[in-house]
Amino acid sequence: MACPVKVLIVDDSPSNLFALKIFLKNIDAEFVEASNGHDALQETLKHDFAVAILDVSMPEMDGYELARRIRKRKRTEDLPIIFLSAVYSDNYHVFKGYNSGAVDFLPKPFMPEVLTDKVLFFIKIYKQQVKLRKTIRALERTKVLVLEQNKILEELASQDMLTGLYNRRQLAKILKQEAEKSRCSGGDLSIIILDLDHFKKVNDTYGHDFGDYVIKEFAARILSCISDSDFAFRFGGEEFIVLLPQTDLHGATATAENIRRLCADKLFQNLPHTISMTVSIGVSSYRNNPPKQHKDMIRHADIALYHAKGNGRNRVSVYSGLIKPNASL
Repeated sequence: MACPVKVLIVDDSPSNLFALKIFLKNIDAEFVEASNGHDALQETLKHDFAVAILDVSMPEMDGYELARRIRKRKRTEDLPIIFLSAVYSDNYHVFKGYNSGAVDFLPKPFMPEVLTDKVLFFIKIYKQQVKLRKTIRALERTKVLVLEQNKILEELASQDMLTGLYNRRQLAKILKQEAEKSRCSGGDLSIIILDLDHFKKVNDTYGHDFGDYVIKEFAARILSCISDSDFAFRFGGEEFIVLLPQTDLHGATATAENIRRLCADKLFQNLPHTISMTVSIGVSSYRNNPPKQHKDMIRHADIALYHAKGNGRNRVSVYSGLIKPNASL
């Protein structure tokens, strides 16, 4: 159930407050009363009002001072204020009322219908503002949801669905970024290409479900051997790539050897099947063999990978610029 619209009425005379409620009896609103300025200010802290109706002449704090204090508060700076006065109706006091923050000034006696129409107008504006604020909040929530969904979609678009590693689509983007960083900073960037040996036999012998397990397990082993600042990609099928920013050829070769040993020494077991696997690895670095284009780094590491396969597999080969791919592989 929606909360009723609230209207603040302030007058030091109980009979005037009673009369105001009689005048405004046909308005669907909750009327909150205050008999002095201090109580009125307290009410503005507790409630959100559509409009405030203030008597000008009150002891201790008159309506002008009350209006100025209402305007100074962030919460109530836009609250419409209507002044009522039986004592002051000359231009000086009317303008003083407007200068203190009022939007209207009605000298007494006034026609109840006039006050009713004015209050109804500000209630209508208030309801529109409330609706607008709700719409804005809804749009903000929608925006947050859209941003979150876009982030998820972006992550999904950048990930290999089987392993959770970055996919080939992201490789060119990240490689370019990291190569530029290396060029500008003078630091190194190394690349590792890994290919599981004789993987086709796994699928042919044990089926694709077990083959998928081997792929996922090998990806997990790669991640266990690299740091959070490195990037691992599933390049395609049983082939993987690792980018190691700020890592020279020596450090990359050591990482590659760790991955190779972990692959060869630990069985791949997913009941009812248990097998051993090896991996061939090619390594290249930005500083050791500066590429003409970013993608040349992949080509260099790939040449080293072919060299590893041509020399018996289950080994790490480093691109020296002299290695040529074995055409028979």
